[in-house]
Amino acid sequence: MNKQELVQMMIELLQDVLADSDAEYSAEVTAMTQLVGEGAAITSLSLISFITGIELAIEEKYDTELTLVSEEALSRRKSPFRMIDALSDYVLTLVSVAQ
Repeated sequence: MNKQELVQMMIELLQDVLADSDAEYSAEVTAMTQLVGEGAAITSLSLISFITGIELAIEEKYDTELTLVSEEALSRRKSPFRMIDALSDYVLTLVSVAQ
């Protein structure tokens, strides 16, 4: 699994979540798309769906089981959930530790 592949998977998943929600996010989804805070592309409920989708996709595609939301993740000074780019870095870190 490489970062570019992971980011692309996340972009596609976020586009699916946006399409399934009532969100009025009209900007292009990129690696820098905000996931939390002011200007976030999705609501907190949609964020949960997005994170669950990532976990399932990684398990199916890479046979790697991850839990993205943890005390460690939530206690970081900079949230790994702030944008797709940061989340992809966090996922790659978890994968390297799991292997």
